[in-house]
Amino acid sequence: MSAREQGRLGAAGVLDAAPASWSALREPRYALPALVVVLCILSPAFGAFVTATVLPSAVREIGGLAFYAWASTAYAVASILGSAGSLVVVRRVGTSNAVLVAAAVMVAGTVGCALAPTMAILVAGRTLQGLGGGMMIAAVHGLVREVFPDALWPRMLATISIAWGIAAMSGPAIGGVFAGMGMWRGAFWIMAPLALAGPALSRRILSRAAQASRSGSSVPIGRLALLCAGVLAVASVANVTSTAARLGMLAAAGGAIALMLRLDGRARHRLFPAEMLSLRRRVGMGFWMIFFVAMSTTPGSVYLALLLQALHGISPASAGYFYAAQSLAWTGAAIVSARLGGAHVRAALILGPLMIALGFGGMFLTVASGPIAAIVGATILIGAGVGTCWAHVGSIVLGSGRHDEGAATASLIPTTQTFAVSLGAALCGIIANAAGLSKGATAPAAAIAAAWLFGVLLLAPAGALAIASRLALRGDRRERRA
Repeated sequence: MSAREQGRLGAAGVLDAAPASWSALREPRYALPALVVVLCILSPAFGAFVTATVLPSAVREIGGLAFYAWASTAYAVASILGSAGSLVVVRRVGTSNAVLVAAAVMVAGTVGCALAPTMAILVAGRTLQGLGGGMMIAAVHGLVREVFPDALWPRMLATISIAWGIAAMSGPAIGGVFAGMGMWRGAFWIMAPLALAGPALSRRILSRAAQASRSGSSVPIGRLALLCAGVLAVASVANVTSTAARLGMLAAAGGAIALMLRLDGRARHRLFPAEMLSLRRRVGMGFWMIFFVAMSTTPGSVYLALLLQALHGISPASAGYFYAAQSLAWTGAAIVSARLGGAHVRAALILGPLMIALGFGGMFLTVASGPIAAIVGATILIGAGVGTCWAHVGSIVLGSGRHDEGAATASLIPTTQTFAVSLGAALCGIIANAAGLSKGATAPAAAIAAAWLFGVLLLAPAGALAIASRLALRGDRRERRA
């Protein structure tokens, strides 16, 4: 019997589960799987942060400045496709082989980037990196669901956050060293062995699960094409200047994704779990909460560094550490929050979005005027809010899937997060440009843009808070009935 079967509590029991100890991950049956999870996450995470650091050096050597933004856009679009399409690969070849396929695609993309003679080739490599990375991250969430008991899900989801935090802190530094030595290609070469380490170990823990989970299914080319079109339209918003054109692209994206979901709902083999948009089902509430919480991270990640430089004269390097502080706060809060269980989980679900909302309020009041310490405090509050609730809402999603939709439910977490970040970045671009930032990063324009960004996007944590309150209320009612 698998760990998943031994510890399965069901969707209704996730909120009431007793907290598991971190020491449980040192047990032989969980230590290796936990190591595999970390290694598999570190590879795409390092790829994201290292590439962002060395990309300017690559452009200076091989040219192609016009393709600069597409290096990130292509990665994001392919990552979403990889997350959503990973389910097809798992059904056809099993979980273990799916992890290996993801690693092979990542390595191919990484080698392509390292050898790229032109920016167009580098963008193609980044596309493969994103495709493999999306598949890898989705497969890791499936691994957590298959291998670990429910009581350890918050710990493992917090571990995933820790791995991202490690990459966020060390990736730019490693990339900076290679860029400083004029060896930007070397930054890609060191990613290749890292991409293979976790998948190589995964065969020792997933061989049986892989055999048990195999079931052939056709590739849903039409649905994946619609998803690709929708995500590409969202990602391309930043590359057009007209507000009308941007709104048109968002409308086209909404239409393509709505049609894809409609077709998916009628399909025999679905890409997404049933009722994932329903606010009456746990899987739906979990989806929307992840969507809103992930979108809450975009104003800081996209525009905070630029705003701080324009408004307070902070150097680019120093401004970058503000987002690093948010990442560290996310990781630290995730570690602490993962210790909670029962009624404390319901409190964490509400406290997280509330902290994010308060952080947005602090940003709204202080980004333009300061003091810097208050901006730092608001940044940390946003990150800590995300970390406080993230692992628990992820556990709810993992426990909410039907018995035949386990892999689809697991892949929903990274797919939703990546799409929400892409959509949030597009909305931030529309808001900032409408506020006048596109005409020049002057202090007055930056002040107006900051107010609009953190004022309008405050709706995201507010939406997450409303859903968290609904989830917690259901848990309290169930507890009283018991």
